[in-house]
Amino acid sequence: MKMKSIVLPFLAGVAMSLAGGTAVAAFPDKPVRIIVPFGTGAMIDIIPREVATVLSKKWGQPVVVENKPGAASMIGAEYVARSKPDGYTLLMASSSTLSVAPFLYKNLRFDPLKDLVPVTLVSTAPNILMVSSALPVSSLSDLIRLAKEKPGQLSYASAGVGGIIHLQTELFKRVTGTDFIHVPYPGSQQAVGDLATNRVQLMIDILASNYGNLQDGRLKPLVAMTSQRLPQYPNLPTVVEEGYPDLVTDMWFGLAVPKGTPQEVIQKLQTDISAALNEPAFKKKYADMGMNMVGSTPEEMQKVVDTAAARWKKVIEESKISIE
Repeated sequence: MKMKSIVLPFLAGVAMSLAGGTAVAAFPDKPVRIIVPFGTGAMIDIIPREVATVLSKKWGQPVVVENKPGAASMIGAEYVARSKPDGYTLLMASSSTLSVAPFLYKNLRFDPLKDLVPVTLVSTAPNILMVSSALPVSSLSDLIRLAKEKPGQLSYASAGVGGIIHLQTELFKRVTGTDFIHVPYPGSQQAVGDLATNRVQLMIDILASNYGNLQDGRLKPLVAMTSQRLPQYPNLPTVVEEGYPDLVTDMWFGLAVPKGTPQEVIQKLQTDISAALNEPAFKKKYADMGMNMVGSTPEEMQKVVDTAAARWKKVIEESKISIE
């Protein structure tokens, strides 16, 4: 009896292990979806489409990118959080999705920090402060001086209330003692359009999404929100050099899945996606545009989420920003 009582549970455990291994080995055996909770055209939409192409070839299954924009990424995030936790529905999350929304929205029907779990940090991207080419300033100090001469008369664009662009600029206002009118847009593409025509005067956004407009002279970069100068703009000063080290910040994108997704599936997703992100040609292509491909472990991504959350929670509370 004693031998039987030992052997049977052991065999059951082996059977379960083999079954789990078989399931992971077969994953994916049907189409996989990556939900982008923003509109088309921005880097957060472009990158997963290229990753999806690589994964489709590797897996022999379609990997489809679907856009579900709205509510500063919460519509798409909730959709994924409520999806079956089997690895077939992923969320292309941003800093806003996981490190801001939990502190911004008073009546969320889900908890992004609890109902979504990290797979891998996809990329980080440096931010720059840009102004309309028509604005008569040529440096950060010029902008600050003009803003103080005209308090509440200049405006800044964002990709929506509560998004990272909004919070970054609110932090900028607090640190520099300036006052700008906030003009939110449905997405960064629309915001950049009005910035280029001087309908709004200022915007903080990632370099990669604005590289073409900057090269064409439609937008004027004033400062990099970084500690080191950008290779693409070696003559552009950083906020550290300008005396504002507290303004150093970047934006990050990462993939997440619903809570309860098997760890073995998460590991396979992380391994295969990381390999795609770190393919030399892929990595260089985006590095040239100012995007740093990462491919972290879930644990490493979680640390990034937590660090950013602590920072933006403070900004949200100090700026008294909330959404019902």
